[in-house]
Amino acid sequence: MKLIYIPCSDKKSAEQIARTLLEEKRIGCAQILPEISSFYWWEGRLEKSSECLLLLKTSLPPDQHRELVARVSELHPYDVPCIMTLPIEGINEPYQKWLEDSLK
Repeated sequence: MKLIYIPCSDKKSAEQIARTLLEEKRIGCAQILPEISSFYWWEGRLEKSSECLLLLKTSLPPDQHRELVARVSELHPYDVPCIMTLPIEGINEPYQKWLEDSLK
């Protein structure tokens, strides 16, 4: 299983990305944390913004995972979106099976 961390500009864009990827069977689950504060450098200036955090769960093989990342890049409104894949060290077997079945 992989967990993909994606900050989004707002809940609407996070929901659109999640719904599209679910319909395309690229992910088994998406979660949206409605409000996070982000601080970062952009074009030489220190910025602060309010964002949503989109978490995606998938178990795609490496080649399909690369396609998923490319698809998120297409769907995301940012010029430079953060699409960070986090490895999962362990997962309970029933959830793993459910996730794999969701991608069929």
